[in-house]
Amino acid sequence: MFCVECGAEGPVYQGVCASCFAKKHPLVEPPANLDVPRCQTCGAFHFRAGWSRVDLDVAIPQLLREKVRALPPFEHVAFTHVAREEDANNYFLTVKASGRFEDLRQVQDFHVRLRIKPSVCDTCAKQAGRYFEGILQVRAEDRDLTPAEMRAVRTLVLARVERGRDEGGDFISRTEEIHGGLDFYVSTNGLGQRLAKELADTFGGTVSASPKLFGQREGKEIYRLTTLVRLPAFEVGDVVRHKSEVTEVISLRPFVELRNLITGEKRRYKPKDLRGLRRMDAERFEADLRPNPGGGLVATHPESGAERPLGTKGAKPGRAVVVWTADEAYVSALPPVSSKP
Repeated sequence: MFCVECGAEGPVYQGVCASCFAKKHPLVEPPANLDVPRCQTCGAFHFRAGWSRVDLDVAIPQLLREKVRALPPFEHVAFTHVAREEDANNYFLTVKASGRFEDLRQVQDFHVRLRIKPSVCDTCAKQAGRYFEGILQVRAEDRDLTPAEMRAVRTLVLARVERGRDEGGDFISRTEEIHGGLDFYVSTNGLGQRLAKELADTFGGTVSASPKLFGQREGKEIYRLTTLVRLPAFEVGDVVRHKSEVTEVISLRPFVELRNLITGEKRRYKPKDLRGLRRMDAERFEADLRPNPGGGLVATHPESGAERPLGTKGAKPGRAVVVWTADEAYVSALPPVSSKP
């Protein structure tokens, strides 16, 4: 076989040799410039499929694939590049494109300037405008959220929203501390419901929702959903009186678990079944247990030296973690430093 263009012998492609084929059929037609919008707020780049927050090294190959197409008869092309920064919004790219036609691999080098156009993505534009579709409220039963609970709730919510930002455009337009709790103004009703479920699963508590007609869009009624997560009135480590029993809270999820401080018996309850339960003033620390001349044991306060009769059945003399109330002491199943803040 010989080339009909130059007469060279060897493999031919559409009648010409590899050298003539490359002259006749360039692999790509490079643009003079490669322009891409980038959000000034979150750094996302705008691709054909929408906005995405990726590093520049990841964005450049995707931009090349989208904007530099293979010319016939080539169908696919791959790129490697070296980027040289000229300033914050301009990069000079040295690009190597490679493609294949039949068994011929062809390479084409070219230069192109990447121009980054400052812009604002759809999500950040909505967020800046304080747009929201739903409200997520987090409260506690008959008490304010503690500072530690507020920090933990904020951390969980912000982490989950950040994780869903790229896929679903999730965001929070604002957060308010109000009525001893937190209000999150969320981008969609679905986001508020998902966050509410995760908060209830993580911290215990109940979830309720109330929709309110907001308007119409394309003939459909639009509702804003207020989703309320109500945490229990108590925390792990609290001492509560349940019916006639003095108990300590040893777990809040998936059910509230109470331990009877007299018998040591443990029982689990749904949070809604314990509404109205009240905490008792109590301390928790290590103390010495010694026999009481009148019978039973007494616990001695490690600082004041005061004594309380021990109400726990089956306890033995020695050292133990106790719950110290106004009238009695009880052996606790929890560490001396309570898990509550």
